[in-house]
Amino acid sequence: MAGCTFARMPLELSALGAVRPPAEAVLAGAARREEQGFGAVWWIDHLLHWFPDSIWTEDLVPQAAKQPSPHVFLDPFPLVAAAAGATERVRLGVGVTDLVRRHPAQLAQTAITLDHITEGRFLLGVGTGEDLNINSIGLTNERPLARLEEGLALMRMLWESPEPVDFDGDHFQLRGMALGAAPYGERPPEVWLAAHRPRGLRLAGAQADGWLPLVTDLEEYRRLLEALRAAEAAAGRSAGSVKAGLYARVVIAAEDGAAAAAMDDSFLLRFITLTRPDEAFSARGAEHPLGAGTFGLTSFNPVGMAREDAIALADAVPNEVVRDTAIHGTPAQVAEQLTEFVAAGAEHVQLTNMTPLAAPSLAAESEALLGETVAILRAGRTG
Repeated sequence: MAGCTFARMPLELSALGAVRPPAEAVLAGAARREEQGFGAVWWIDHLLHWFPDSIWTEDLVPQAAKQPSPHVFLDPFPLVAAAAGATERVRLGVGVTDLVRRHPAQLAQTAITLDHITEGRFLLGVGTGEDLNINSIGLTNERPLARLEEGLALMRMLWESPEPVDFDGDHFQLRGMALGAAPYGERPPEVWLAAHRPRGLRLAGAQADGWLPLVTDLEEYRRLLEALRAAEAAAGRSAGSVKAGLYARVVIAAEDGAAAAAMDDSFLLRFITLTRPDEAFSARGAEHPLGAGTFGLTSFNPVGMAREDAIALADAVPNEVVRDTAIHGTPAQVAEQLTEFVAAGAEHVQLTNMTPLAAPSLAAESEALLGETVAILRAGRTG
């Protein structure tokens, strides 16, 4: 890899914002990312994590010694509002929320509010939602893509109409609803969609300002981006109307092979791997432990799972698929892989450091190594 060089390409780098107390650390982290030159910080919108409560014991999970629950998530929307006062330039986003737990009329109002508080820096990421977070509070998500499409249309209508509107849909109804507050600038906040399936990509191409998929395979990214651009053209939009993003999970270590070894040994990453689609397992000659046809990101729900069942499920995940879950290696190796995504068309890369989850012993050094990775990407070379 030494000596490999890559052309400089336009690229916006973003980072994942902290969602665990103390709040002071969350805000300090956002300010630090701005100082480091990141273009955006995104906060996830979760109630629960992918880890069963039954396995959250010190003998299986070292993190349990300091964190008594796996489910420690602050609400991202007030975090964005608070981070606006702690930063000046970096864009601040929620990536992603859903239109099941948050009604689109209320979300439209919240987005406009944050648009003003951040002085036009707010980014709204939306997806179909995960059963894990939806079912746990007694809600259902029937026909999720139809619901998402309808909800986005409703939000656009409220943002664009100065008059009260009525809306009669299959999922939402409005009577005389109005949002009198205009956007902070000339247009409402950017809407980014997390889309991976054909219908979702068509929706992103037609309505989104940005696209933020979770992908680790380069050829898959090329295929999805091609479908997105085709949908963009079919909707009559000019090429490049939708900014092509990438939600990049990364595991970084200083020595060659150490990141892969840490992933093989990681108990928690096996549960993260269960959120991958069945195709990710079949590509490695295996079947998804949750069954053929599974799209784990939306359907995996470990709530109430017995300890022995959870351990058996984790044991059924092949190491090869675990390694595919994150882009991994030394800073140079990770940067080289990410540069290939940029060459394929990615314009915005969110770097999500999964190293502390994979190997707590590597957590401290991984922050500095992430900084090295960013420096290499900005320099346009991997060696």
